[in-house]
Amino acid sequence: MRRPILRNAALAGTYAVFVSVQAIAQSADDFDAWMRTIDEKNQSVQRNIAAKDAQAAADDARTMQDTFRLVEGFWKQRGRAEDAVELSRKAADRAADVAKAIAAKDFDAASAQSIKVAETCTACHRLYRPLF
Repeated sequence: MRRPILRNAALAGTYAVFVSVQAIAQSADDFDAWMRTIDEKNQSVQRNIAAKDAQAAADDARTMQDTFRLVEGFWKQRGRAEDAVELSRKAADRAADVAKAIAAKDFDAASAQSIKVAETCTACHRLYRPLF
């Protein structure tokens, strides 16, 4: 009678490992997509700031801010990456500062803040790249 229980336990264990691997793979895919979004939006926000297109630049900055919050959650869930959590939070705050500067029509400050966003990205990449 024990053998079927062990077999079911082994199957359950295998299933749990499979589900865990799938969750990690999905998170890695999400993370990769977020990194692409941030890169694209940071380039776009800089172009839109230079063109003084306040609406488009503000939209880009808000997208970056929201995406950095997702990245922050990813690192919190992953654990043992306090620097990445803090850098994600800092980047989101800097993206918010970009949006605030744009709202004030201070394109010079917005440009300076967008550069700080990129610097924060670089600092994180030095510590956590490659991801896997």
